[in-house]
Amino acid sequence: MAKTLIVGATGHLGQEMVKACAAAGNEIHALVRPETRKDPNKMKGLKAARATIHEGDLKRYETLLAACKAVDNVISTIGGTEIGEEPTLIKAVKEAKVKRFIPSDFGLDPAATAPHSCVLFDAKAAMHQQIKAASIPYTFVHSNGFFSYWVPTLGDLTKLMGDSLPPAEVNIYGDGNVKGSFASLADIATVTARALNDAKMQNKEVRIIANTLSQNELVDLWQTQSGRTVKTTRVSGADLEKIIASSTTPEQGMMLVLAQLHRSVWIRGEAVKRAGSAQDAQKLYPDIRLQTVAELFAQLN
Repeated sequence: MAKTLIVGATGHLGQEMVKACAAAGNEIHALVRPETRKDPNKMKGLKAARATIHEGDLKRYETLLAACKAVDNVISTIGGTEIGEEPTLIKAVKEAKVKRFIPSDFGLDPAATAPHSCVLFDAKAAMHQQIKAASIPYTFVHSNGFFSYWVPTLGDLTKLMGDSLPPAEVNIYGDGNVKGSFASLADIATVTARALNDAKMQNKEVRIIANTLSQNELVDLWQTQSGRTVKTTRVSGADLEKIIASSTTPEQGMMLVLAQLHRSVWIRGEAVKRAGSAQDAQKLYPDIRLQTVAELFAQLN
């Protein structure tokens, strides 16, 4: 039984990754902050998976190294705001001679995006180069848009902090007809666990391109299933460029990232572009049935 360390195991994707890897037969290890370990709600999933707990965090290299040395594989599910700290984890993975590393690369494939399309994609591309230069055995998983962010907001991430989702009003970016691609957290974790245990996927990349819908189609589908009317406001590509150009201070960092993500998905169509060497998850693992947007809407209605 392979020992797999999950960094970010109590987070948004991490909780699903714990369940998927345990179901796939991995012995679960988790890097957990001391304060998180005191929270029974956050620890519930790890307890159910009978996980071995390693106290530490990304800012304390010695804790990363000790945890990595105790396992065969490492999966990082840290959030986008922590991507800048992942090089420290990569260093520990290298020193510990981990057999397979899956970095927190979930989202769009940087190879399919234009240069400087998004600061997050630039960071991931640099991470790819660092991992390959260090000759670390890897698998990269590109899942495109998370259901939990893109679907309940009807493709408008500015609504994430709203009182109720799906929202009664949304921005439609561009003409609303460019396709995006979306997958549930559970499905992303299931594909990742399968690729982790697949010897053929060492030093390879896998992409999930599913639920290819435009923003207009997302809104129309929700209106049809819910019987509700959604008010829409058009935001042009030029409008997004103005937001991006004017978002220059640290306080505007989130506004910058959201505008860049909307541009990438809804203006440039980078979520469904095929580039680089990533293989399609649906062809690799046709027995994995992916949840549909319609099914999620049925739960939200």
